[in-house]
Amino acid sequence: MLSKCFAVVMFLTAKSLMYCIERLDTGGQWIQEICFKTEFKAFVNARTKSRATLKTYRVVHATWNQVVTVVQGSAEPH
Repeated sequence: MLSKCFAVVMFLTAKSLMYCIERLDTGGQWIQEICFKTEFKAFVNARTKSRATLKTYRVVHATWNQVVTVVQGSAEPH
């Protein structure tokens, strides 16, 4: 019974979080990191992470599995 309740909570949580941040690893796979309710928060988080790690991140709309934007890290001065 507990696992069914957990599954329902996870399903409802996933539906309420609409934009997910994914990181491109060295093997070419996209690894999901965190999700946000708004595209703006997801974009700002992806941009911050890409600047800090110099890695490529993307924002994906969770419901439609559609890539919204790709942010590439760069060593440019701010």
